[in-house]
Amino acid sequence: MDDILIRSIERDELPAFMQALDMAFHGDGSEEELRNESLIAEPDRYFVAVERERFVGTAGACTTRLTVPGGSVTAPGVTAVGVLASHRRRGINTRLMAALLDQAVERGEPLAYLWASESGIYGRFGYGMASLCAELEMPTDRSDFVAGVELPGHVRLLPRDEALPLIRPVYEATAATRPGMVAIEDRWWEWLFAKRKKDEEEPPYFAVHVDEAGEPDGYAVYKVKHDWSHGVPTNELKIEQMLCANAGAEATLWRYLFDVDLIAVVKAWDRPADETVLRLVQEPRRLRFAISDGLWVRLVDVAASLEARRFSADGRLVFTVDDPFRPRTSGGFELIVKDGQAECRPSDADPEIHCDVAAMGAAYLGGSSFRQLSRAQQVREIEEGALTKADAMFAWDPTPWFGFIF
Repeated sequence: MDDILIRSIERDELPAFMQALDMAFHGDGSEEELRNESLIAEPDRYFVAVERERFVGTAGACTTRLTVPGGSVTAPGVTAVGVLASHRRRGINTRLMAALLDQAVERGEPLAYLWASESGIYGRFGYGMASLCAELEMPTDRSDFVAGVELPGHVRLLPRDEALPLIRPVYEATAATRPGMVAIEDRWWEWLFAKRKKDEEEPPYFAVHVDEAGEPDGYAVYKVKHDWSHGVPTNELKIEQMLCANAGAEATLWRYLFDVDLIAVVKAWDRPADETVLRLVQEPRRLRFAISDGLWVRLVDVAASLEARRFSADGRLVFTVDDPFRPRTSGGFELIVKDGQAECRPSDADPEIHCDVAAMGAAYLGGSSFRQLSRAQQVREIEEGALTKADAMFAWDPTPWFGFIF
């Protein structure tokens, strides 16, 4: 057996933690990166694999309040996971993942979530693909809207310091109703909009939408990549973040972004799968709208997780869950929903549905239906009609989306 120790770090070990993480990701860390990481780092949730006093693997978690259908739950957002190339295939990441989940159980947190750097890694640890991420690339000269779209209010382009206090309530209102988003604390707000060296070359612009009463209800943060080849402006506008509290603000902001002078193409990444612009434009094919995996969710307490969210239909569902990575999570459960509120408890009754814990994580936020998961052979229907019933109960609108990556 090797002599690798898994432990959490002390605050003064954060630079060494970041150095090991940079080496794992083939990066070159900077003082700026360390400074920004220190805004959100929780040393007692940052774990390292130590071999002869050297950090050879890292994994961290940040305590957040995650929005779930109809409510919210305290959950660790897993981040900063890396193992040195010299130490792969030795079970280090497995041990780090186990330490993070053990800590979540100790703290009474019913689930964990993450954004995967490599999608194939985390299914074996019980994480299921709970949301989708969209990207788009729209030529501005083909961005006309369909007939009948109203554009209420107006957009104000503001300096960073003037915009930030106006847009924070917009974020908070949106995050409270969109599953997969997190409540924003001061440390997160500072981290999200911290001034970075790269801003010197491509400064961020803050476009704030205000309604007819002058109240902010949407915003877009974007950068412009200049291209003046042959003296012709073919610049690229890149959306860094965009949130709106209502449909009118969203339509008006999209129109503003497509109409910015000297821009040839508008690009965006990490947009929700139910992105409204797909139905605003006359030529949606021109968007080059593409979908990939987004948030991955892992239930560590099945009953507590389900009781923390609301449901769209009442009913009773008996199911079994397998959890090879943490067998203690496995078992049979009875879910009873009345007036949208759930009660879930262990049960020995005959199951209607069987799945593994990753599939339950995929369905948890309402981003994947049980029928979809069944077609992918991740859920097995034992009693006819159980999939239809489960989908009616778990369905939720809007679709889950995280909104930023850490």
